[in-house]
Amino acid sequence: MKNINLETNELEYIFSVIGLSNKNGKNYRQRLKKNEQIYNYLLHLNKAVDRLSRKREIVLVDCACGKSYLAFIANYYFTKIARRKIKFVCIDYDEYVITASRAAAEKLKLNNMEFICDDIFNVKFQVKPDIVYSLHACDTATDMTIAKGILEDAKYIMTVSCCQHTVRNKIKKHPLTSITKHGVYKERLVDMIADSMRTLLLESKGYKVNVFEYVSSSKTPKNVMVRAVKGGGLANKNSIKDYKKLHNIFNVQPKLGDYIRENL
Repeated sequence: MKNINLETNELEYIFSVIGLSNKNGKNYRQRLKKNEQIYNYLLHLNKAVDRLSRKREIVLVDCACGKSYLAFIANYYFTKIARRKIKFVCIDYDEYVITASRAAAEKLKLNNMEFICDDIFNVKFQVKPDIVYSLHACDTATDMTIAKGILEDAKYIMTVSCCQHTVRNKIKKHPLTSITKHGVYKERLVDMIADSMRTLLLESKGYKVNVFEYVSSSKTPKNVMVRAVKGGGLANKNSIKDYKKLHNIFNVQPKLGDYIRENL
């Protein structure tokens, strides 16, 4: 993997335990694209961790973690290769995936990973998280991830959204209906609108935001990362104006704004 050296032989057992390969260490063909998504995401987590102090434990929160594939691989890299003091808190409301993740962590004898089955907003942290992230959190779970990061004043927030059902179902009366009558164009426009409005809300809270393709579209069509870094400066007042413009044009907004207001 570019810029990160992973000792594949040591990862084979981890891959088999978490379900990314068979017992012989051979990657499942259908998982190969998922592996590349994980590795490329890890590159950006690593860039963030590199900028944080080595004198203390770094806390990463994986929202809508599923079976925690990314967290397990990232944990291996940070502890075994980068030699960082690190803790992962993985959250999902699906009891099945949390149970599976706990069993995998126990088998791998990992004591720096916590798995919580609950609503993201119900989780309280003893130590403020440094990085709050999600990979393909479905629909409003991406909004919940960003809101949790803002509410916890996390230094870094990273998301790669998946489906956008809530925004898609609400976007109806707007000036571009001649375009969105075509399903494929509507999907692309909905993705752009939802992430753009999330970006503007992040900027309004003092975050510097970059939006980019973190992996090739051949690996997943949902390949756009929103990466936010707490700037420590004044919030961008123009961002709210632009947010309202988009809301007025498309008569829609992501749930992020509601989540921030409801949990303040």
